[in-house]
Amino acid sequence: MPQAPKSDFLQVRYRADTRMLLARWQRPVSGPELRQGYRIMLKAAQVAQCSFWLIDVRGRNALDQRATHWLLTEFVPQLLTQLPGPVALAYLVTPAHLAHLQQAAGLGVKAATPQQVAVAHFADEGAVTRWLTQQQRQTFPLT
Repeated sequence: MPQAPKSDFLQVRYRADTRMLLARWQRPVSGPELRQGYRIMLKAAQVAQCSFWLIDVRGRNALDQRATHWLLTEFVPQLLTQLPGPVALAYLVTPAHLAHLQQAAGLGVKAATPQQVAVAHFADEGAVTRWLTQQQRQTFPLT
């Protein structure tokens, strides 16, 4: 697979052995860099025909309300039209960020995503990989 465009804030590669796209944010980013980074991920996923993403955000800053809105209302919905089948986005976050997300969910704060897009957050890379593998098995039961 051709390499994704180079950037100093994001590493993206497709792992054929696991059929997963791996994206690792390397540093805090601006709004335009965030959008550029997600477009880089999408391009790599389109080339690989990959709908299962592991996104490591531990090196990136938290999203502000504007960036979250763009991600949920503009970017994520277009994945369904540009990638094959259901989409699974697994985020690798710090333990503190995971605790914050769990607390927000306990307060009834939930990000809405299209039905065919599964999104989950984990603080352990092994758990991320297991969850994505489970999503693949549900999508492709014979593999």
